[in-house]
Amino acid sequence: MHYTFRMKFKLSSLRPLDFVFFCLLVAVGVFLTVSSLSKSGAKVRVLANGELYEYSAETDGTYSVTGVLGETTFEVKDGRVHIIDSPCKNKICVNQGWSSPLICLPNNVTITLDDNGEYDAISE
Repeated sequence: MHYTFRMKFKLSSLRPLDFVFFCLLVAVGVFLTVSSLSKSGAKVRVLANGELYEYSAETDGTYSVTGVLGETTFEVKDGRVHIIDSPCKNKICVNQGWSSPLICLPNNVTITLDDNGEYDAISE
């Protein structure tokens, strides 16, 4: 047996308010997507070997912190952060890219991007 599903849809069946509602829905979706992609944190917090360091996420730069094995170097750029180099063997932390949190387990370094009190649905 072969079933075919056909939906009869005519553009003329749309009412003016349907069109306005659809456009509003698309605009809100685009706005929320763009705002979530362009959100940048205000602070970069680094926990290295038990010491807490804070850097501005709005100031681009390259920084180093000392962990258990040695120096971990990370870069802050455009409100984002990534690890450039670390003394660990496998360099998984370097391959994490521009994300948060960044963790170098062998060197005992954790880097997080703090959004200054903005919460998501899970943390509320």
